[in-house]
Amino acid sequence: MKNFLIAMVSIACFSFISCSKTASSGEANIRFVNLAPNSSNLDFNATGSLLVGGVSYGAASLYRPISASNPAFTINATGATQTLFSGNLALQTGIHYSFFVYDSVTNMKVSLVIDDQAAPPSGKANVRFLNFYKGAVSVDIKKDGTTNLFTARTTNDHSVDAAYSKYIAVDPGTFNVSAVVAGSSVVLFQLPGFAPVAGKSYTLILRGFSAVSTGAQAIALVPVTDK
Repeated sequence: MKNFLIAMVSIACFSFISCSKTASSGEANIRFVNLAPNSSNLDFNATGSLLVGGVSYGAASLYRPISASNPAFTINATGATQTLFSGNLALQTGIHYSFFVYDSVTNMKVSLVIDDQAAPPSGKANVRFLNFYKGAVSVDIKKDGTTNLFTARTTNDHSVDAAYSKYIAVDPGTFNVSAVVAGSSVVLFQLPGFAPVAGKSYTLILRGFSAVSTGAQAIALVPVTDK
């Protein structure tokens, strides 16, 4: 079991799904995102009570209000009592957060990210990229195999440099997006037919294990609609 104080480690703007509740005075809003490829469904507990439960790999919970006074949390497999990860969250009143769990169950890591839902520029869509892939490789994210959208990105780099969590504005339309080994043409995964819409915001997430070549635990580049 791991135990940490989890502070806000980067600035990001997500909305996997719409909020279910709004925090009141002294509270923040948080959602739980399971990106641990070999996990079963996971429960997220705060201050001794279940906050969200049964979150499967690749899924995100609804937002839930949570005390902003450094609440304690634990993570466990749904239906199990063993704590897989625990700590305290350094939250700010009135802020929305996404709490990502990634890597393997036996080497679980977490990333707490602020969710800002600012609108994209007029006539544009917003796109950002977060890397939760377990592999010792730097990646470029390319549009239609030629244009770099994001370059030289490593796992969880947004936790040390907030610039990596910023949106870029793109023209709406349909195009392919590829994750390639940085500085090369070696394709790790291609997402076909990504179709951002003007006025919307999206996050591209790279996830999976480098040691797995097929199936749900293998590398995947997936789009998430933020707003």
